[in-house]
Amino acid sequence: MLVDDIKSFLTQYQGVKVKYVPNQGNSGDSFIGLATLQVFKELNLDYEICKPTDSFDNELILYGGGGSLIRKYTGSKRFLLNNHDKNHIVVLPHSFNDCDDLLMSLSDEVFLIAREKISYDYIKSKTNHKNNCLLSSDMSFYIKGIDKYKNRSCTGVCNAFRLYDELDNKNEPLRVPQDNKDISLDFQRPIFMKNWGIPNNLNAQVEKNFSIATDNLFSYISKFKTVNTNHLHVGIAATLIGKTVNLYRGSYHKISGVYDFSMVNKFDNVTFYETNP
Repeated sequence: MLVDDIKSFLTQYQGVKVKYVPNQGNSGDSFIGLATLQVFKELNLDYEICKPTDSFDNELILYGGGGSLIRKYTGSKRFLLNNHDKNHIVVLPHSFNDCDDLLMSLSDEVFLIAREKISYDYIKSKTNHKNNCLLSSDMSFYIKGIDKYKNRSCTGVCNAFRLYDELDNKNEPLRVPQDNKDISLDFQRPIFMKNWGIPNNLNAQVEKNFSIATDNLFSYISKFKTVNTNHLHVGIAATLIGKTVNLYRGSYHKISGVYDFSMVNKFDNVTFYETNP
């Protein structure tokens, strides 16, 4: 089922206590996390940020969107397997790849939202609960407060390519331009790192970390006229603030799928390439 606006879908959780478990990763995941919290606040959701290692029983859990439900990463799969049979879980917009066993084992209390059509078709073909499969844009497209990064004085080209293939467990480095800067890694920030000066409040601490990582990402990109990347959220950030963006496919369908579903014919400043640079 297509969800035109994730906000409309999430309104059903107004008035109930929600446990939000962010998807941990690089600065792109912080970008997703900040946009997600902005949506929660806009909808006045009563949310509590939790760690994936916390104990949950008969809870409503919103699990952070991203790209962690692929063969290489195990944390998100482990969380779902540990909690799917005793909680109601909504996996916010995600890409899915090569996780057949997980999809076939999930209970009917788990709703999966894909962020592109390829993942949507895949999860529907594997899960036993096809009515629990939804399709909606990546949460990062709901980001607010980025006008300050637009129309800044800028020049030159930013090459910001991923250094490793996401599907290659050997972690052999990819070929990248000599002046490449993997800013998604450079600006990542541990989500649950304590911030001095902030009270012992996990919601405030995590939001601060999301904000710092996201600001670093946008601030760096804003210096350049053109951005070349195979990092999805570097590409999305650069597109949203009006850069000329050359977006390359990466190691699986994540980038091409999001481009086709959420960017093509909507942004005229981004061009997608099926090959790597």
